[in-house]
Amino acid sequence: RSAPLPTQNSKSNIQNPASISQTRSAAFTRGFFTFLESQQVRSAVLHGGEDGFERDLSDVDFVVDHPTLPLLAALIDDYCAQAGWQLCQVLRHETTAAYFVCSATDDPACAVALDACSDYQRNGTVFIPAEMLLEDRQPLAWGGHGLSPATELRYRFAKAAAKNKDATAAADEFARYPENVRRDCAAWLDAHWRISPVSWDAADLAPALAKLRTKSNHRPSLLQAGAFGRILSRILRPTGLVVIAGRHDFDATAARLESVFGHLYFRRFRKCQRWQPALLKDLVASTLIVVPELGAFWTQVLPANCIHRMIPGEDCQAIAKHLQQRCKCRETR
Repeated sequence: RSAPLPTQNSKSNIQNPASISQTRSAAFTRGFFTFLESQQVRSAVLHGGEDGFERDLSDVDFVVDHPTLPLLAALIDDYCAQAGWQLCQVLRHETTAAYFVCSATDDPACAVALDACSDYQRNGTVFIPAEMLLEDRQPLAWGGHGLSPATELRYRFAKAAAKNKDATAAADEFARYPENVRRDCAAWLDAHWRISPVSWDAADLAPALAKLRTKSNHRPSLLQAGAFGRILSRILRPTGLVVIAGRHDFDATAARLESVFGHLYFRRFRKCQRWQPALLKDLVASTLIVVPELGAFWTQVLPANCIHRMIPGEDCQAIAKHLQQRCKCRETR
């Protein structure tokens, strides 16, 4: 007899790979924040944690106190070891912020970026200090914490200004907050920044957002504490990677690497038919550079942990492992 056809219900119970990856990422992220609490680390998700991250998840913005930020790489590495994941990349984009890319050890495409800050700042201008962000944090149903509604709106307003968000989109976002929360934000803007929005309509928000944006430096200042050291570290220890993919099926290999690593792990992706000295700046700027071959001179000149030579038939797990080992050497020892 032939096997019975699957029923409609049995079809609906089959999860596709993307759904499985999302479920794993959500569980990993929830576990991370409960792990921090078990280590007596105060943290709060800056936005979007109410549903336990059961959605399209890529990066997770959160805040910790000042003493914790320098310890986060080691803490995340410890948690990853417990969870069957690996810390693959650390990108420090502000003196008080860092971006930690983690992936499942058996599937580098299943990845999450933990985007941490202490103070929320832009190019050296502190918009909201860590103490204010962590004040009155609210417990979330799954065990972590989020910001209080009043603090969350202050953060969203500052972020909208810093990122030059469209005023109409910002008005729609801010309209979801109760009137008393918006009054609190308006009072904070007036007291701290001498900004008084006439209303929360897009037409009145636009000049208020623009005025707050002008309070931020357009470029990071090298005079800021820690700024020069951070930039020097990026030059001496680039966070980019050169992958020598070989000439066989080069285009297909590059496409596969971009699909796995091009979204979270690196800031940019470059596929080049040959290495050029101009690519040095891309290596410093956290770029994944895929080339068929690399000459002996550049193999000697470039940092060894910024080069990965693929072997025929090698999968993406080997590159993720290379990145993990680089992180261990640089960040957690």
